[in-house]
Amino acid sequence: MSLMSTTKQAATAAAAVAVLASVGCASAPRPTADLAGAHTLVSQAEQSGAQQYASADLEAARTELRQADAAAKDKPVISMRLAQESQVDAELALAHTRALKAEKSLREVNSGTATLQSESERDRPGPVGPLGSPGTAPTPAQ
Repeated sequence: MSLMSTTKQAATAAAAVAVLASVGCASAPRPTADLAGAHTLVSQAEQSGAQQYASADLEAARTELRQADAAAKDKPVISMRLAQESQVDAELALAHTRALKAEKSLREVNSGTATLQSESERDRPGPVGPLGSPGTAPTPAQ
């Protein structure tokens, strides 16, 4: 083996060790932004009434958020994933809540419209009879 190839191999090995050392020393990412986002979305879902309209989605978001909080220190990657899943479930709870509230409002508007229509029809005069009085038949003259 030549001195040149031995030197080249040593340099390559040293570079590989340096890369591995820098990767090993790098700290794992912290899930703080994901956790903060998940906490915010769960709170928004709770305030929107999701407990009443989308309780299963809200409970899933809460459960994943509790697990993410618990894993934040020792398992940051798992914590980030759970926080992201919590965000998705909270957004789903918000969407379901909004949709169900919109449907409820639409039913109320339709009901009010139907009531107005029936009242409007009730207050209308009936068909005009031959003598000009509404809905009466002519009476024989005496």
